[in-house]
Amino acid sequence: MARRERLIQATVTLLVLATWLCQSSSAVAVPAPPPPQPHPKNITCVPGERDALLAFKAGLTDPNNYLSSWRVEEDCCWWTGVECSYRIDHVVSLHVNSDTDLYGEIMPGAIGGQISSSLLTLRHLKYLDLSYNNFSGSPIPEFIGGLRSLKHLALTSSSFDGRIPPHLGNLSNLVSLDLSFQSHGFCSPDLAWLSRLRKLQYLNISEVDLSANVNWTHVVNMLPSLITLELAACGLQNTMTLPLHSNLTSLDTLDLESNSFNSSFGANYLAWDLPMLTYLDLSNCGIQGGDVGNLTSIQLLSLSRNNFSRMVPSTFKKLKKLQLLQLSENFISGDIEDLFHRLPTNELQELDLGNNKLSGEIPVGIQELTNLEELWLDSNNLHGIVTEDHFINMTRQIPHEIGMLVALKNLNLSWNHLSSAIPQTIGTIPFGNQLRTLDDQPSIYIGNPGLCGPPVSRNCSQTETTTPAPED
Repeated sequence: MARRERLIQATVTLLVLATWLCQSSSAVAVPAPPPPQPHPKNITCVPGERDALLAFKAGLTDPNNYLSSWRVEEDCCWWTGVECSYRIDHVVSLHVNSDTDLYGEIMPGAIGGQISSSLLTLRHLKYLDLSYNNFSGSPIPEFIGGLRSLKHLALTSSSFDGRIPPHLGNLSNLVSLDLSFQSHGFCSPDLAWLSRLRKLQYLNISEVDLSANVNWTHVVNMLPSLITLELAACGLQNTMTLPLHSNLTSLDTLDLESNSFNSSFGANYLAWDLPMLTYLDLSNCGIQGGDVGNLTSIQLLSLSRNNFSRMVPSTFKKLKKLQLLQLSENFISGDIEDLFHRLPTNELQELDLGNNKLSGEIPVGIQELTNLEELWLDSNNLHGIVTEDHFINMTRQIPHEIGMLVALKNLNLSWNHLSSAIPQTIGTIPFGNQLRTLDDQPSIYIGNPGLCGPPVSRNCSQTETTTPAPED
């Protein structure tokens, strides 16, 4: 899901940037993800705030000395992770993070310990980021709800445990809140506190146990400014109907991956009235089908690892802006040509139909997907175009029209029932840039023992000819 991660990262970055550019008191630098910029010479640390930060540091464990620049004799506006305002000198941003590896896992020697209530002295603090630390299962301190000036609070992946303090509902100026990926016991049995954050635009509480909440849709419906909502793997269930009237008129991104919508009721989320939604992830939710006709603005739709069976509804054709569609690991059966007639061809760039029960010939009409960059048809029952040679031998050829997809970069046809020679238009990649990014091209044909010719090792017989490559 690299495309999804880039989209989410871009959304958060733009949100933080826009908020800070619009605030009345300008800051030294835009908060992370961009690195802090050098401080102007005329900024001087407020002594009381320096003492508060030193008290905060004293409560922490810091084996790798990430906070080694925090010294009494130094101006606190120059300390690592501290940013002060141009105009009023006060600390407005605090980033205290440990290192992570390539997979986002916390490295040994992470910052931990206790979070001191001395932070309440920082009355002008707008941005607090304590992500990617290790607080060893301690609860989020209730006093954080007293930092009334906060606009951005990020406590991502810091091993907090226990119940989310409802005191966070007092942070009425919050624009973004990220409490995702904590200990397994981290929970919020009642989300009523969330409804008070009326300015909230970004909310990520993925992998927080919300299973006790029966009215979560009605709570988030009270956040009219919400743009991004991430609730992956929260134990949500189908215990209450959706709000009759949606207030989420600005919602752009909705991630409900890996929740327990194990009935046809889960399909209602496909019909939720969200007019600005461009990204929806309902993968691994036990959904059996549903009408997607209301998702007219959708660009990225992930429905993989569900219980879709038979054929997808024809309303998929209405999704004219769709760029990415993931339907892998379902039970979709029927003729693949019928399915292609139900899909939009305008903007589609990535199509994943792997691990289903599709059958029939790969349609020559596939060439209409002119913007397609990735195509996954692996682990189905496809057999290609049936032809006869002059010895009346039946073969099931891959249509050479796939080679006309000039934007195609990734292709997977493995584990089907394809045979005969691989068309040179895609087999040896004689011209153009399509498919040049494949690292192991023979693997895209594995599981089709009847295929022959480059790049697979099996040689074609003299009676099997390959489709000629187009002239340059």
